[in-house]
Amino acid sequence: MRKNDRHELIKQIINENEIDRQEDIVLHLQEQGVEVTQATVSRDIRELKLIKSPTKKGGVRYSLPKGDTSQIEQRLFTLLSSALISIKVQEKFVFIDLKPGNGASISATLKQVHYGFVFAAVSDDNGVLVICTDDEHAVRLKDRVTQSIAYI
Repeated sequence: MRKNDRHELIKQIINENEIDRQEDIVLHLQEQGVEVTQATVSRDIRELKLIKSPTKKGGVRYSLPKGDTSQIEQRLFTLLSSALISIKVQEKFVFIDLKPGNGASISATLKQVHYGFVFAAVSDDNGVLVICTDDEHAVRLKDRVTQSIAYI
């Protein structure tokens, strides 16, 4: 796997999981078929300029520096906080019901976040249908959205 691809995968892993140790990144990569050493991950962390930030539970986790996809994701949550009517999950599908006129902007912003588990997002004027790669990620997306907009 090329370094750029591995970096994107690491970003995805830390966005989707509360990772506080390099060893956990190594394990997640190995689970996805990427053989990598801890030394390589350590270099990747430096190159990506990952930081440790506090969690709600009092621990710490790796996160992207501000200005990366985390800003785009925050924009997504801000948009959703004022437009969301409801969010529902059925198997791999997440349906985001929105106030009229918000579907296209929410869908476009969601695509910019580059969630690795999102297969596609289809929108109309007042909704977005997100198709995830599996049922678990659909539930995680719904939970992430509802938890994040609760703090805005």
